[in-house]
Amino acid sequence: MAATNDSGLGHGSSGSPQTTLEESTYPNKQKANEAELSKPLPPKYDPSPKHIPDRGWGTDNPIKTEAEGQRLLDTGIRDGKQIYNITDEGKIVKFQPDNTPNNGYHSYEVSKPRDIPVSVLKSMFDKGLISHAEYVKFRKGKK
Repeated sequence: MAATNDSGLGHGSSGSPQTTLEESTYPNKQKANEAELSKPLPPKYDPSPKHIPDRGWGTDNPIKTEAEGQRLLDTGIRDGKQIYNITDEGKIVKFQPDNTPNNGYHSYEVSKPRDIPVSVLKSMFDKGLISHAEYVKFRKGKK
């Protein structure tokens, strides 16, 4: 029988341990840490200069403060990657992901109600954010 370098004490052929004491004592701790790191970050409101009223070149963003934007983003209705909500002034906004490391989203006012998915309108109606009359009007593409 051939001799091996393995002493049977958890060392590889190089003589170094294959696992640390912490890994062997708490094997699920590393997995939990890896799982936590792989979770996506929560959406973060990050307004875009493109949508600043009277200065930007895109559709205006009616959200006045970052706090309001974050609140609307956190409580919005998701449809795929986009998130929709209604400002306190009754303007429907769409949050668009920026594909940034901090999971940033910028927003702008929806200028064409027909661009709002029916499932989002239904959720807005079910939550009491829009009336039945508004639901019907938006479904027809009217503002």
